[in-house]
Amino acid sequence: MNITVIGGGAFGAAISSVMAKGGHKITLYSPTNFKQLSATRISKKLSETELHKEINITNLLENTKDCKSVFLAIPTQNLAQFCEKNIAFLKEKQLIACCKGIDRATGKRPSEILSEYSSQVAVMSGPSFAIDIFNDMPTALVLASTDASFLRQLQKEISMQNFRLYRTSDVLGVELGGALKNIIAIACGIAIGAKQGDSAKAALMARGFSEMIKFAKAHGAKEKTLSGLSGLGDLSLTCNSIKSRNFLFGVALGSGKFFDKNATVEGVPTAFAVSQKAQALGIEMPITSSICALLKGSVSTEEIIHSLLSRPTKEE
Repeated sequence: MNITVIGGGAFGAAISSVMAKGGHKITLYSPTNFKQLSATRISKKLSETELHKEINITNLLENTKDCKSVFLAIPTQNLAQFCEKNIAFLKEKQLIACCKGIDRATGKRPSEILSEYSSQVAVMSGPSFAIDIFNDMPTALVLASTDASFLRQLQKEISMQNFRLYRTSDVLGVELGGALKNIIAIACGIAIGAKQGDSAKAALMARGFSEMIKFAKAHGAKEKTLSGLSGLGDLSLTCNSIKSRNFLFGVALGSGKFFDKNATVEGVPTAFAVSQKAQALGIEMPITSSICALLKGSVSTEEIIHSLLSRPTKEE
């Protein structure tokens, strides 16, 4: 399979390597760090690991025009702009979104953006860290598409022993699970950073998952999807590991410590996009609303923790 991966960050480098190991012809398009990657083949985004020897690295999309499938591993907030600039390249390609979140400017999910440029669109999401994929650690993800034939074909072609892919037609549920869990991970990080303990974090995870289901069902997603890999699975991983950028961002907020401004924290723009959608539908989402208030600077970390942990008790 002739594949182009857009984005030379951690996840782009990881899936490029795992698919190259599977015998696919891989071209990694990475204009921002092309010189460094092509000269050293070392991914600084992946703990200084060396890329698979068969991966072709380029900074010119014209060098990838013969590819069949395009995996887009760039931040959701940059996806629409990339697509607009490269309409001719994307036309008639199979497009697979490997990013999580909701575009703050438009309120669109990745698949909604990609559907404007191709009739064959899929989403790959679930509990995974790039370094684990790169190191061939067992990982299970979900592929979602409304095109059943394309979905089965894609699942068959890129699944491997330690890179297991399940499939679903519930694109909405998969994308919302992957987007919403980042908001909850920030909240859990805040609790840990503020030294509120693991019990408080567990409470935020559970109530946060309830928020995720409520929001997703209101938009037409299946609760079953949220209870699977792309929802509960991803939530569990992201809220419990220091490998998670969203969780670490929350820890920094809760402790008042420095956080790398160059790190991608999709939960931030997603929180604002989700909050706006929730308000429009009259959905109460106290954790998401509190995170937005904190990010705006209208409340302090202490106030947000007190507010969330002292809400009126009610039937669960």
